[in-house]
Amino acid sequence: MIIKILGAESLGVRGLSCVVELKNRKICIDSGIALGWSRHGFLPHPFQITVGAGIRENIIDELKEATDIVISHFDGDHCPLLSPNPYQLGIEEVKDSLSKCRIWAKGPDHCPPTQKKRREELAESLNRDLPNAEGVREYQLEFSVSVSHGQQEEHSVMMSRIEEDGESFVHASDIQLLNENTIEIILKWKPDIVFVSGPPLYHYALPSHQMQREHALGNAIQLSEQIGTLILDHHLLRSEEGITWLEKLKRTARHKIYCSADFMERAPLFLEAWRKELYEWLPVSEGWHEHYKNGQIDVNNYRIRGWDVLIKKGKIKPCKWYDVCPMKTYTEQGKLERYWIENYCLVDNRHCVRYHMEERGQYHPDDMLPNGEIRKTLQ
Repeated sequence: MIIKILGAESLGVRGLSCVVELKNRKICIDSGIALGWSRHGFLPHPFQITVGAGIRENIIDELKEATDIVISHFDGDHCPLLSPNPYQLGIEEVKDSLSKCRIWAKGPDHCPPTQKKRREELAESLNRDLPNAEGVREYQLEFSVSVSHGQQEEHSVMMSRIEEDGESFVHASDIQLLNENTIEIILKWKPDIVFVSGPPLYHYALPSHQMQREHALGNAIQLSEQIGTLILDHHLLRSEEGITWLEKLKRTARHKIYCSADFMERAPLFLEAWRKELYEWLPVSEGWHEHYKNGQIDVNNYRIRGWDVLIKKGKIKPCKWYDVCPMKTYTEQGKLERYWIENYCLVDNRHCVRYHMEERGQYHPDDMLPNGEIRKTLQ
């Protein structure tokens, strides 16, 4: 079983998108993306928009080879949309991929009106029914009955369990660790790895919210004591307070606790939490977002300067070999797409083949990409 997390708050966007690769299946879960429409009175920063665009393309590419697609619920950051805003994923972009897969979707019962409408729009666009997967078990896949979306009384979210060769993975979207019954379901499944949304602490800032905060912390501790690997992300990491909360939990936990970036062995990009600072460090001209929406503006200026600013401000630390890496030189010369330094060098990605060979003192040619591929045209 190979688990790849594609989109989440510690990777720079809103969502809980991942891929689970089995021997004979490729399962994409919650293939959606969003950027908070307004945080601290600011629209998404252009740098975050460029990061989001890259993640959206990655989701689109992964869906091309998917055998199964799971949709836990129909919020705009968890599924493709008929009418997406400029930062979300549209159905038309992935229609061919969705048409070829088995779709396991939360049923229409207990869905808020907006989500029910999105479910209907997806079914109509694909010209196929979307059977209710709640409570269904099929070989390697199992789905929960509907559970609470945070504290909401309506049970509007579906969890997933995937198993292969005695190893199991649970995806628990938007539960926010606030409902004990939901935690019990997860523990009864006896998973090895759980990917779960933490509590939105920025919504629970008043003294009257102390009970919710204590419940979430208690449930997080309970999961960490009984599960070998716990990945906490999403709502929790939209604020600096949530980032600190997670770091404290890591230090006291019995087992491994990660955010998505940790699990993927790379530096985190908490761009939702850093939005206000991004506007201070890289001011945005009036009307920029409207020009972007209309395709009238090039984002590369913000794309390049954004990484430089995050390094300068100490928010990220590139790979220690970055300054002498040929990938940096080739990118500056325009010979190599920025994808490689942005997804490996600048976020200190430990999946980089070049990094491991450098650490071992092994020879590796200058035209070897971070994934080990040789690109002769670079020489």
